Amino acid sequence: MTQIKVENLYKEFGDKKNRVEVLKGIDLEIKKGEILGVVGVSGAGKSTLLHVLAGLEQITSGKILYEGVDLFSLSGKNRANFRNRKIGLIFQFHHLLSEFSALENTMMPALIQGIRKKEAEFLAKDILFELGMGDRIFHRPGELSGGEAQRVAVARALVLTPGIIFADEPTGNLDCRTGEEVENLLIDLNRRKGITMLIVTHNPKLAEKMDRILNLVDGGFKDA
Repeated sequence: MTQIKVENLYKEFGDKKNRVEVLKGIDLEIKKGEILGVVGVSGAGKSTLLHVLAGLEQITSGKILYEGVDLFSLSGKNRANFRNRKIGLIFQFHHLLSEFSALENTMMPALIQGIRKKEAEFLAKDILFELGMGDRIFHRPGELSGGEAQRVAVARALVLTPGIIFADEPTGNLDCRTGEEVENLLIDLNRRKGITMLIVTHNPKLAEKMDRILNLVDGGFKDA
């Protein structure tokens, strides 16, 4: 079953005099439950691709369809609401709020969605315990190791049980051992829960674990 369909996607930056085409007529289908790796040289537009697929940046033209829903036919507010409910985002840097605990950081998407605090806390605790962070839920980011902070970022992305996870170099800021632990965690979540994942990575070991690898070259995808 196709979960995301991208049709003739273009993304440009700058004005007419200084226009830079980053994504050039991309067509792509992502099937439900698959884990897809995106590779390419630095500056190829991999992060831009994730940002537009998540609706974080406007597209220049084309369509991004989520099970038939045209993401950019939605208003900005409805698109943000759709993203919060349907998409989990994981970045190279965990982007946790330093003044809040692991539990409070994980609760954020649920609270934004209007879920009651008690239920949001239940959901956050459940996923944190599942990811091995049960004894660290009241620690703030500054009291966590890099791997622990990234696990909290994964928990935050998963707290509303999204249909798809977009991850941008999720292990790029971690040492080899910790990075491998996070890699295995993501692969396990995909295999065990059937969560669709699109992962941008420079890590060949992580890429080898994907169902499919796409190489971004000159603004388009080629099978790697």
